Amino acid sequence: MTGSFYSSSHSSGTFEEKSMKKMILLVACCGVMSASAQQAKTQLENGRMIFQNNCVRCHGADGTLGRMGAGNLKVSTINDSELADIITNGKWFMPKWRKVLTPGQIAAVATYVKTLRK
Repeated sequence: MTGSFYSSSHSSGTFEEKSMKKMILLVACCGVMSASAQQAKTQLENGRMIFQNNCVRCHGADGTLGRMGAGNLKVSTINDSELADIITNGKWFMPKWRKVLTPGQIAAVATYVKTLRK
């Protein structure tokens, strides 16, 4: 097709090839997004399990118990950084978790605690 707008000198492939590449890219992106969603779900579940095993006795299952001076997590307004710091280093009677939990586990607990605010 001489003189065609989509001649081979202006294009690195046919329209069909480009369409196929776009479709493959779209499918790959969807896979990455679903993998990210699964990772977030896993992190949230890990945070819930750690919270249930270690935090419920003072904070309660829903975050409102408040034993030993534990804050009501449902109404907490602390930001992500403060939350991670308190979990890591403790506060008043709350124990330090930095030698017990990994940074990833601390992040998971913080992620879960934020869901209690809803």
